[in-house]
Amino acid sequence: MKTAPVQLQEIGLDPHAFKYSDEKSWRGPCVACGGNRRFVMFTDNEYPLWNGYCSVCGYEIKAWEKVRKPISPERLAAARKKQEREEEERIAYRRAKLAEFSSQELWEEYSERMTEKQKDYWNDQGIPYEIQNYLRLGWTSERKYYDDYKNLQSSPAYTIPWFGQNFHLKTMQYRLINPINIKDKYRFEKGLGGGVHYFMADPSEPIGDKVIICEGAKKAIVTWFWLQEKFTVIASSSNNTIGAALKATKDCGLRYVVLDPNSEMWERKAKQSNPKTTKIVSLPYKIDDAYLHYGLDRRKFMRILDTSL
Repeated sequence: MKTAPVQLQEIGLDPHAFKYSDEKSWRGPCVACGGNRRFVMFTDNEYPLWNGYCSVCGYEIKAWEKVRKPISPERLAAARKKQEREEEERIAYRRAKLAEFSSQELWEEYSERMTEKQKDYWNDQGIPYEIQNYLRLGWTSERKYYDDYKNLQSSPAYTIPWFGQNFHLKTMQYRLINPINIKDKYRFEKGLGGGVHYFMADPSEPIGDKVIICEGAKKAIVTWFWLQEKFTVIASSSNNTIGAALKATKDCGLRYVVLDPNSEMWERKAKQSNPKTTKIVSLPYKIDDAYLHYGLDRRKFMRILDTSL
């Protein structure tokens, strides 16, 4: 078995956690958002002219910026040019993948595949039938995916299209029904990413001056439909990928961040991004569970917003 380069440790990565991917790269966890092999480090140049990125949250590492080692201007320029070319290739791939996905309008097909059983599931999650149709929630009997060990697996899955404003598709999220790893039940369409996007609970409206940011699309839908008044509601895919939502709302006059319990570190980072306009809402339960099982209603939630810091 090949051993990852020890130099990874110098740039903040754990060599023991990285596995051989191909002749030019290694894969392992992202220092920003975790996982097992979502971060790819390209090592096909002479060290420290290495670079890498996370396919989920977009976090990047340029080794030459972290290591104090003399590098000639020519070699540095060549490394940067290579990185720019690879980024352009990734953008082109995502664009082509999105065009292919959009032309087939697969979210419509997934929505139409739902039987009463799947519609009842969404309804039990706090999402009424008319909202399921409005947001094109759906279901597929087979979603192929790779587990953490690169083994091809398959599971039925519920589907959530992530639309931007005016229902412009960004990516597709799948909630696996029978995942190999129960903690890894959410997957995004390969090539379109997830952590680099934010979800809009109402894609027909632009982002307003007052915003609620939730952790997870399903929670955002429940919050938008049942709990809030006159707020834009958006969501990140997880607490550690909140950056896209924060960036999209940086100029808003007021934003409330509602993450799952035990997200203190990410709440602090969200608050630090703009202390004057950002307020943290800490609930003892996930917000959709609080509505579905613990009596949280619109009046109580709006009172919580008014008293949050």
